[in-house]
Amino acid sequence: MRKLYGFLFLILIFVVPVWGGETDFQTFLKSAKKKIQLQKEIIEQDPLDFFSYFELGLAYLKLGRHKEEILAYKEALILNPKSAQTHYNLGIAYDHLQEGNKAIYHMQVSQDLYVVQRNHRKIRTTQRQLKRFYNRYPEELRALNQEK
Repeated sequence: MRKLYGFLFLILIFVVPVWGGETDFQTFLKSAKKKIQLQKEIIEQDPLDFFSYFELGLAYLKLGRHKEEILAYKEALILNPKSAQTHYNLGIAYDHLQEGNKAIYHMQVSQDLYVVQRNHRKIRTTQRQLKRFYNRYPEELRALNQEK
């Protein structure tokens, strides 16, 4: 009887969490896809809703669909070109696609907008990202320095 309890205990420790993980991931995927569909419906009803385009970009980010994420953020920027957070997210999305010059450009714009807003915490965050981008894309940094 003890062996049976020991065996059941091992199943509970090692097997059940794996089943739960798969279910959690499927739930996550379903939720992210539902969020995309919801945002698209909202945009269809109100194509001038900046926030819905931004949220659509975040939903695409969750699924790793960075090209679509970029398109959503670009639409958001058409409606609100001074959104520092949208430029920041665009910089990160372009970095995921290994497009260093665009990543650096949008991160710099984001930093400039945060300076105008006097948001010091976000300025430091963008500075850290820019440093990371400069290390990751040294050829783009050289090109920027030559333009000046």
